[in-house]
Amino acid sequence: MSSDPGSFVRVLLLLCSVCLLLVSAGCASSSTTIIEEEVVTNSRPMYSYTSLVIHDFELKRELYTDSSDAGMNQRDLRYAKIPEELSEHIERYIKSHRIYKNISRDGKPDASTLLLTGKFTRLGRFKISVIATLRDGVSGQEVAYFRQTLWDVLDTTESISLLGREVANFIDRIQYK
Repeated sequence: MSSDPGSFVRVLLLLCSVCLLLVSAGCASSSTTIIEEEVVTNSRPMYSYTSLVIHDFELKRELYTDSSDAGMNQRDLRYAKIPEELSEHIERYIKSHRIYKNISRDGKPDASTLLLTGKFTRLGRFKISVIATLRDGVSGQEVAYFRQTLWDVLDTTESISLLGREVANFIDRIQYK
């Protein structure tokens, strides 16, 4: 390195710039969404459904704990509430899209109703995977299927909102299929 004070300032400025880029990259959103599969099997147009009933997704206790059934700690209690929280987020996002006239979590299905059901297939610190299914309100026949994984999840309970948005976006995307 030369003894010129200007070169020292340039090197220091370059070093500070690199550090700033590294710090700002760490502040970016940390979860990555991967849509693994989307299938619409309905012969009837999806836009002909005017109501949606959202059921809580199935979450088996084995996915988030290794402890016995005897007692649940605070962490286990938070995880047990995740299906209800996910349903609330999905309902909120679907209402904001104004796709359906009626959206509920306990409504009675009829010929113009879709039922949203699903299950968690993986739930952990770094990965959340779900399968969502839309079923016809009368026949119970599957009309659409969606499988998705969130990667790089640092806090599962905070990522549920993002997952709710992704499920709502899926329902929005398939309206004209």
